[in-house]
Amino acid sequence: MPQRRNPSLPTRIIEAANRAEATALLMRLGYQVYRPEADVDGEDLVVKTPRGKLRAVQLKSCPVVNRKYSGKNIWMLFPCDKYQPDAPREWFLIQHDRLFDWMQTAHGHTISLGQNGGWAATYVSKELRAFVKPSRVK
Repeated sequence: MPQRRNPSLPTRIIEAANRAEATALLMRLGYQVYRPEADVDGEDLVVKTPRGKLRAVQLKSCPVVNRKYSGKNIWMLFPCDKYQPDAPREWFLIQHDRLFDWMQTAHGHTISLGQNGGWAATYVSKELRAFVKPSRVK
């Protein structure tokens, strides 16, 4: 049975486990995954798609956007933690700015994160899932 997020684990362990899970999934699907020596400008990973396109990727444990990543051609990679017995988690790879625009439209009336502005969702809602479904890593 696939492992689910354990909230009692330290954040660094959850991040390392997510990075390993996402890397394995991407590699099985024909992506090449590179890890920069340092997280600079939000690049946790650099991914080469099966079609040869390079993507600077910010890895998150849930959908998060922040204005500081806007205009930098960053892609967001995050899982859907909705529990489905005996099924692997779905992962989504989407341009930050597209996700930011959607979240701003959907949640712009709420308080944003920090001075830079942004939003985080603790889970992938039905509405968000419909939006990001074409960006599912498959």
